[in-house]
Amino acid sequence: MKKYRIRLDTMADVNRFVGIATQIPGKLILTDDENFTVNGKSLLGAMYTFEWDRIFCQSESEIYLKIKDFIIDESEFPDENS
Repeated sequence: MKKYRIRLDTMADVNRFVGIATQIPGKLILTDDENFTVNGKSLLGAMYTFEWDRIFCQSESEIYLKIKDFIIDESEFPDENS
């Protein structure tokens, strides 16, 4: 399963992400550092991620090109990668 760190900062980001996510076949999960998960195709689930410090998106499908605008380059956060 592919896993990418993403950023959803605004309600507009959430709406756009969910719009894209609903077009991806199969399961799409949003998870945090503690493995709490929500349905990435759900508006309410994606809104809940506002409470998290770090958001990861997981899918069995290859989703990079579809969600690349939301992906955070981990090298931007060297102190968090330890």
